Parts: sequence; C-alpha cells; structure tokens
Amino acid sequence: MSISELTTLPVRAGAALRDKRFFHPTGVLCGGTVTRTAPAKEGLPLVSGDVIGRVSKGVGTPGSLPDFAGLAWRMERDADGSEPWDVLTVSSSARVALRPVASWNAAQYSTLMPLGYPGGIFWLRATMTTPLDGGLSLDAVREQLTGGTIEFEVEQAFGVGPFLPLATLTFDRELCDDDPGCDQPFDPTVRSGTAVTLLPGWLTSLRHAAYRNSREGRGAE
Repeated sequence: MSISELTTLPVRAGAALRDKRFFHPTGVLCGGTVTRTAPAKEGLPLVSGDVIGRVSKGVGTPGSLPDFAGLAWRMERDADGSEPWDVLTVSSSARVALRPVASWNAAQYSTLMPLGYPGGIFWLRATMTTPLDGGLSLDAVREQLTGGTIEFEVEQAFGVGPFLPLATLTFDRELCDDDPGCDQPFDPTVRSGTAVTLLPGWLTSLRHAAYRNSREGRGAE
C-alpha cells in the first residue's frame, strides 16, 4: 500500500460512517453548458459544449448555514481531444486557502491547485453571477433551476498574472443520479482532459487516494 493510500485511510472510514461522500456530501446535480469567451488557443483548452455539474456544501451543514461552497463540472472534451475533463472548485481566498462562506454569491471558487498545460502553469476560478437569496441553501439552488438558470463566470490566470475571462458556465436544470453521465463521481485526478495536469504531482497522488478511499468507504467503487 502506498504512502498516499495509508495517509488517506481515515477518509475511507469517515465515508463509511457517514454512508456518503467524505468531501462535499450534499449537493445538487445540474445540467447545462459552458461557453468559451476567451479567444481560441489563448490559455487552457476549454471549448464550448454540454456539461454536467454539481453545486455542493463541503462539510454538509444543514439548511442555509455557512459552509465551504463547492462547484464542479465535467466537460465531454477539450480542444486537444475527446478526453473528458472534470473541474472541482471550492470557496477560497488567495487561490489556495479554503474559506467558508454564508452565501453562494459570496464565494470565489478556486481549483486550489494549479493546472499544468503546454506553455505554462494556469489557475482557474469561478464566481456565481446569478443572485441567490437564502444563505448557503441547496433548496435555493433547486428553486432557481425550476424556472431559471444559474450562471458562473469562469476565469483563468497564467502563473501569477491577473485573472481574465475564460468562459461562462450555465446550469439550466437539475439532474438525478441515474441520469446519463451522472453515475461517475467528479474526479480531476482521473479526468483532467487530454493534456491538462494537476500540479504538483505528489499532491495529486494524495488527492487521488483520498477520493478513491471516499468512494470505497461509501461503497461507490
């Protein structure tokens, strides 16, 4: 057993006790689209297309109570090929520091880890632009999707440079676990596109083991 597996064994135990995800146990599955707004071939290879997403609470606090806000989405392909690409983000400050928030709109969603791509190192972040009342409530997300959309502005930064617009992420409906494509957990350590990599490698290995132990702990794998 690797060091990463040994280090993350408590995650498996925690998921087993909760009988649900250890990370971001509660959330809303969403369907929608991503639309590239940056010029083609400028930065990361994100392309416009359909997405499956999830808006979630990191700890799983009840109701509208503050928590770590999560945003994930899966793209079917990128500009380099047909490999799927999962992006996981969480409310943060200074790109790498987790930060709990009291509302979805107050969150600045970051990948926490930089992304390697031919030509350099990039960061991704997102901000919800659709106003949602009711604190950090998943019910508010569901209610908005019954008759409207939820939009996020996605930005990229090259190295330590400024963040610039990359795409608009739009969710227009709620999905169920048994809908097509919704049976696989989001995992950027497994699905990161054709040529994108999470950095640094040692942290990616640790994160991969943690996600795997979480899935095994709740019997999902």
